[in-house]
Amino acid sequence: MNTFDLLSMKGKNVLITGGRAMYGLGATLALADAGANIYLASHTIESAQPFIEELRQTKGVNAKAIAFDLDNISSIENLVKTVIEDAGRIDAFVHCSRIIPAGGTGTGWDEDPIHLEQNVRVNSAGSLYILQLVGEQMAKQKSGSIVVFGSMMGLIAVEKHNYDGNPQMLPGAYGHSYSVDKSGLSAWVRHAASYYGQYGVRINAVCPGGLQSDRTNPVFAEEYSKHTQLGRLANGDDVKGLILLLASDASAYLTGLSIPVDGGYTSI
Repeated sequence: MNTFDLLSMKGKNVLITGGRAMYGLGATLALADAGANIYLASHTIESAQPFIEELRQTKGVNAKAIAFDLDNISSIENLVKTVIEDAGRIDAFVHCSRIIPAGGTGTGWDEDPIHLEQNVRVNSAGSLYILQLVGEQMAKQKSGSIVVFGSMMGLIAVEKHNYDGNPQMLPGAYGHSYSVDKSGLSAWVRHAASYYGQYGVRINAVCPGGLQSDRTNPVFAEEYSKHTQLGRLANGDDVKGLILLLASDASAYLTGLSIPVDGGYTSI
C-alpha cells in the first residue's frame, strides 16, 4: 500500500476528548487534516460548536460535539454509546482529557485528601473506564487504535532547577496525583496491549514535555529548554505527526509503547 494511504484517516471515525486546547488541539487538527470524521467530547455542546464549525469549514470533514464529563459515569457511558450509535464503530480514540480539581487546600507535596481523591477517581479511574468501554467496542470490531496522553512526568522525576527564579511554581511540580496518573497510564498501556492484541486492537501512549503557550512563564521556558536536546519547548505542531501515525494504519505493528515527545529531555 502507498505510504500516504497508510496515514489517511478518510472514512475513519475518531473520538477525541480534551481536543480543543494545548496538545489536544494539535491532535484534533492532525486527524482532521487526514480526513477523519471527528467526534469531539466537550463539557458542553454549545461551547464546542464554533470549533466544530471551523473544522467543517476549513478542513472539510464531518465533525460533531458530544457532551462529556469525565467525573460522571453516566456521561462517559453516553459518550461512547452516542458515537457507536451514530457511526457504527470507533476506529481511533485519542484521550487527552483530565480535570484540575477544585476546592481543597494545598499543592504539591502538601496536596490535601480532597484533591488527591478527586484526581485519582476522575483522572485515573475515570480514564480507565472510558478506555475500557472504547476497548470493548474495538474488540468487537477486531480493530482499532487507542492513543492516550501520558506525560514525560510519568517517566522521570522532577528537575527542580527548571523552577530556578520561579520558586512559587515548584510546589505544583510535585503534585503526587499527577505523577501517579501519568505513570499509571503508561503502565496500563503495556498491560492493556497484552490483552487487546488478540483482538487486533492497538494502544499506545504519547508522553509530551513542556508546551510553549501564552500561559508559559518565560523564565521557566528558558530553564526548561536548557534540559532538552533541542533547546526549546514544544510548539503546537510538534505532536501532530505522532498522533496521526499512532491513530492510522501506518503504525499497524506498534502497540504497548509510551513515546516521549519532549525534544530529547528524557534522553539526557
